[in-house]
Amino acid sequence: MAFPALNVERLWSIADGTICLLVEREDAPRFEICVVRGEDVLRQNRLYARGSAQMLAETWRSNLSAVAHLRPPIAC
Repeated sequence: MAFPALNVERLWSIADGTICLLVEREDAPRFEICVVRGEDVLRQNRLYARGSAQMLAETWRSNLSAVAHLRPPIAC
């Protein structure tokens, strides 16, 4: 059984290790955005339009960046 090819694009990252990925699928809704930190999926959504997915990803980036500035730094 062959799996359909997925196109994955990294949209952004922030200093705390959070990244946002845009996944383009063959089936509708075609565009999935995932925000992950380590192994945790923080947010995820599938949309029909690429532009809508990118706008939502930027909104999430703004919100998460603001919260990241409020958290104390992680001790190593």
